[in-house]
Amino acid sequence: MNNDVWKQQVEGCLALVKLKHQAAFEELYQLTSGKLYGLIFKMVSDKDIAADLLQESFTKVWQQAQQYRSDLGNAWAWICQLTRNTVIDWLRVQQRKPNEVNEDEIIELAAGDNDIWESNKDLSECLKRIREEPRSAIINAYLYGFSHSELAEKMSIPLGTLKSWIKRGLKELQQCLEA
Repeated sequence: MNNDVWKQQVEGCLALVKLKHQAAFEELYQLTSGKLYGLIFKMVSDKDIAADLLQESFTKVWQQAQQYRSDLGNAWAWICQLTRNTVIDWLRVQQRKPNEVNEDEIIELAAGDNDIWESNKDLSECLKRIREEPRSAIINAYLYGFSHSELAEKMSIPLGTLKSWIKRGLKELQQCLEA
């Protein structure tokens, strides 16, 4: 299935889920659960926990669909962010750290049909253009939910340096995506 068609289907299903249309919710699950499970599993590396977090994420999609605003982004990005936040919340309660990041996998994920970042330009190309340190900090913070202080400790750098890397890296990423 064409990625644009798939994204339109997700958008349409979420619009109906906002109206509490159960069949649309089931279709949304069929369309997205495999990709979301893969994202969750990359973060927790436990099949049972990933399945539980997937269920919790879809419960939140059903309950919070009214909060989705298409003018602020597309449905797939919103669902991915909600899922990511669900996993990060669970990790924090468990006082567990997310799995170590394999940046090549993240860049590959960004480039594929299961693109979890939405933009008009290939995010993987823009990520490759950013220096390694800021790229690693951005990926760890935004995909895996490490706090700035956790990352500074993990990377053995001052907190201010880390924040500068992330700020400059995000600015470079934004400029690349807008070009």
